[in-house]
Amino acid sequence: MEQIPDSQATNWLLLRLFNIYRGILAALFLIAYLNILPQPFWGEYPRLFLFTSIFYMFGAVVYEWLVQRHHPNIETQVLLQISSDIVAITLLMHASGGIQSGLGMLLIVSIAGCSLLSAGRMAVFFAAMASLAILIESVYDDLYYTGVANYTSAGILGATLFATALLTYISAQRLRASENLAQQRGQSLSYLSELNAQIIKHLQTGILVINVLNQISLANVAARRLLMCDKYIENKNLANIAPELSAQLGRWKNQLHHESYLFRPARSEIDLIANFTCLGEPAEGNILIFLEDATLTSQRAQQLKLVSLGQLTAGVAHEIRNPLGAISHAGQLLAESPDIQHKSDVRLLQIVLEQCQRINVMVENVLQLSRQGHAQASSLCLNDWISDYLREWCAQNELDDQQVKLVLDTAHDLNIDFDPSQLNQVVWNLCENGLRYSKKNPLLILRTGIGTDFQRPFLDIEDNGAGMSKKVREQVFEPFFTTEAKGTGLGLYIAREICAANQATLHLLRYDERGCCFRISFSETAIHPVGNTP
Repeated sequence: MEQIPDSQATNWLLLRLFNIYRGILAALFLIAYLNILPQPFWGEYPRLFLFTSIFYMFGAVVYEWLVQRHHPNIETQVLLQISSDIVAITLLMHASGGIQSGLGMLLIVSIAGCSLLSAGRMAVFFAAMASLAILIESVYDDLYYTGVANYTSAGILGATLFATALLTYISAQRLRASENLAQQRGQSLSYLSELNAQIIKHLQTGILVINVLNQISLANVAARRLLMCDKYIENKNLANIAPELSAQLGRWKNQLHHESYLFRPARSEIDLIANFTCLGEPAEGNILIFLEDATLTSQRAQQLKLVSLGQLTAGVAHEIRNPLGAISHAGQLLAESPDIQHKSDVRLLQIVLEQCQRINVMVENVLQLSRQGHAQASSLCLNDWISDYLREWCAQNELDDQQVKLVLDTAHDLNIDFDPSQLNQVVWNLCENGLRYSKKNPLLILRTGIGTDFQRPFLDIEDNGAGMSKKVREQVFEPFFTTEAKGTGLGLYIAREICAANQATLHLLRYDERGCCFRISFSETAIHPVGNTP
């Protein structure tokens, strides 16, 4: 079916209503003729009154059929209907005694309807035709019947018709302009609303709107993904969906500090950052919450840290490394001197050389961190990569299958995006740490799988050591923190920074008396069951 524009549909509706009015008017004339009004109402021409009323009724029925078909066009139908109105009402007026009957006033309604549905010139033309018809009827009535001229009433009625046509047309034009403006603004608002909805839907930042009852009014896809919620969480209480976030919201309401809040949902393995702001007046109670993955924020912060660290280590390399090399070289020469005889002096020289070597390793680690450029991520199959790596690492450390155990998730193709050389550095560091602290076989257990948070692939590296205390756990990723006398305290810190640069996370999953387990959670990538990889 052909789509009708809104303005045309409105005109067709007005024409139909006007035609219903015409049918009702004709029906009243017929009822008045048959039952109600006395014979003087139609003067000396009762048959003319009856036949004209029947003609008027029949015309209303025919026009209704044409209006429903929308054929011919609306301009033609307005021309036919107004013309028939002028003819029918003029005849009814003549049959009822002329201008004194008052039926001529009905022409005002017809002219007003014409002005609403047609252009200004057409409305004036029909007003002129109606005025001319009234004047002709008055002249005819004066010449052949009453003999009394009643041109004043005819003139006043004609002037009224012209005024009605002009005023109605002007009002209709203003109404149409207002309607068009409202329609344009409505379309603009609809477009902006749809645009905003699409932007909110596809934002990587999670967006939640919480009402005064602590219920979720709006949640985009990213928010549901970050909170690991069902597809539809609108109109649900925030405390039931994300109690940790609800607790942070309560803190913000009490303090009203415009700061970020870091929290971790119970079912997630990554931290989230929440920012709160009021929508409208604070008394209204609507709160807008922005949720961000702390991994991405850490990655951006890391780039800034590396720039500052690069400037710092440039000075460190110049101010420390050169004197350190001189001290180390002098110590080596002194150790070869024949004048050194006492064992205590030899031991002191060994301490000097060992500490020089330790400082040199520390400077190398810091330089390595500062030189860490942008990750050149490549698509890797985690199972294949870790199998190849572990084979080489075990061969270098002379370890067998009884000492190192590998558990692979063979049900899925675990594809990850990571810089291969940087992944090698991270896993080497974790494996070396685990090997240092393990006490029984298997010394290490490496496990791959899919996390329960966002379906992220993970790699666990677990040792069979004595675990660590809670105090050590809180500082294990801090730079320069170590429990080893010969350690630099930068290994785990560098490993975590490298993971952040590759949009992955490194955290301590377990640290009890059974040992420690570190988990690398990789960025979200395509995971398919084995055999269904596209």
